[in-house]
Amino acid sequence: MVNDTFHLVYSTVGWPLEMYAPSYKKMVMRMSKKNRQKFMRNQSSVYECSDTTLPYFRELLAKEAKEQGLKVVRWPFRNREGFLKIGEAARSGKMAPGSVACLCHSWFKKEYKLECVPSWDFYPVIDALKANLDMIYPHPELDQLHSEKLYTSHLMAPTRYVNFVRHPDGWKVRGHGNKDTSRVIVEELKKLKGKAFAKDLHSKDVMVKQGLSWGGESVKRLLPKDIPEYITQKMLPAMPAEAEQITVLLQAKLDIVSELRWCMVDGELKGNMWKAANEPKLGQLATSAGYQQHGRKVVEKFVKQHGKFTIEELEAKMGVLSKRVYAEAAADAGGKQPLYMRIDLLLDKQGRVWLGERESWGADLKMADSCKGMDPTFAGMAKTMITKTKLNLRNLSKGKNASKPVGQKVRSKFSKLSSTSPSKRRCVKL
Repeated sequence: MVNDTFHLVYSTVGWPLEMYAPSYKKMVMRMSKKNRQKFMRNQSSVYECSDTTLPYFRELLAKEAKEQGLKVVRWPFRNREGFLKIGEAARSGKMAPGSVACLCHSWFKKEYKLECVPSWDFYPVIDALKANLDMIYPHPELDQLHSEKLYTSHLMAPTRYVNFVRHPDGWKVRGHGNKDTSRVIVEELKKLKGKAFAKDLHSKDVMVKQGLSWGGESVKRLLPKDIPEYITQKMLPAMPAEAEQITVLLQAKLDIVSELRWCMVDGELKGNMWKAANEPKLGQLATSAGYQQHGRKVVEKFVKQHGKFTIEELEAKMGVLSKRVYAEAAADAGGKQPLYMRIDLLLDKQGRVWLGERESWGADLKMADSCKGMDPTFAGMAKTMITKTKLNLRNLSKGKNASKPVGQKVRSKFSKLSSTSPSKRRCVKL
């Protein structure tokens, strides 16, 4: 029997006003009824982190699936109960064989908002879906690894991974028993200082990055002496009671010129653009700084002053480095090549290149339709995704193991992390 069903899971939760501060609620409620309804509709029609969760792209996927002969079955949900029922349907065999796209993302908050689902609800359902279906969204092997910020790369700035686990008597660092949490953080900062010095990075500031967050909402620039108190007295106490573990990255601060964002499809370089977040002030979140304007012009000025390469030569070399990062991601996925990946590379003021972030579908996926310079288009990506899953389903029907889930195996290599980096990849300079 041919697996010919395409399951489309998506959120109709909308924009929850109740999760915002009282002052913001009062501002909205002071609007006229007509303006308030219009405002709420507009807020509910956008996305929190990715173009691919928009209704427009969802309908393109459904249209492409039908045109390629797949039966489309929709699984909308409007609350936690509805989302968990989808997981139950997958476990009980109520979902016909085929493929699935779950157009949602995980986060560390307890609310359901737009396409965002609490991670402790999200991944059990994802595991149930991918156990018997060919998952084309999110990435079945890499999404959790990326969202929790547990991946490594030879191009990353010096980083220490501190993996916190909730115990009955409070938060502890995995691999350190009952040792005082602040003491462990201090020890990790000393190790980070040594790694940064070895890379000729002498800034006293450290970037503190929380897993399951994006857009700089939980990224803060701090002096080392302020970090233990910030993590233990502000960050960890704010974690929802349902959150049992969280990873925090302590990363050497870089002096950035700009950031080159490369899009890759099936391992091939597509569109790119220069865009970077501005440097936040000491003690501030990254979101407070806003984004750089006219990034390419900033880089053109820098390379002219630097005098060692042209911007075209720089972009070509960064394209090569993007392919190396892609190869690392494929290795993390058990050898399975990601269909889509966005790789953000940072250019520092010494002319060196570092990995800022790698994304497999998740946050920040931008299509050419909505972001100049990006590639592919919405329609092109929808066609690529459906064509790929059709091939996978065909191979499965012939007995080939085209889409064997390996995500649990991949994540298990991080299940017993200490506070140190989970990889021994060597840093390579441009």
